[in-house]
Amino acid sequence: MPFQPKTGGFTLIELVVVFTLLITLSAILAPLLLPSAKRTLQEAAVEVSTSLRETRRLAQAEQSRKRFLIDTRSGRYGVEQSPRWRSLPQDVNAELTTAKSLITSSSRGGIDFFPDGSSTGGRVELSIDGHAVRVDIEWLTGRIRVRKQGS
Repeated sequence: MPFQPKTGGFTLIELVVVFTLLITLSAILAPLLLPSAKRTLQEAAVEVSTSLRETRRLAQAEQSRKRFLIDTRSGRYGVEQSPRWRSLPQDVNAELTTAKSLITSSSRGGIDFFPDGSSTGGRVELSIDGHAVRVDIEWLTGRIRVRKQGS
């Protein structure tokens, strides 16, 4: 009886190539899919900056002073007199630097935006697990920028 090669199954080389690809993909995708403090912090900073920009936009659209408020103890923030406040993710700490006249309690204060787009200026610093990000608000232009702490 002549020798007949098997037609089913995989060779060892094919299996090694597939496993190598799976290991490489999992090494690349795992950091993107697993929760991380840095990503949580960055997303929180984007949300805070979005709320600040919305406050500035409202001040310009309604031609009146609008105040962004943040309660650093509860982690809640939003536009003054608005029912839609947001919350920081759990374990994210916030610190507000603003004008003394805009501090309303030991854990609560605000930043004012004016009809021309300018503001009282200030900073919201967010931190978690040794990582920190700050959201700077320029007083003259009302420009809002997100920066890694120390930059």
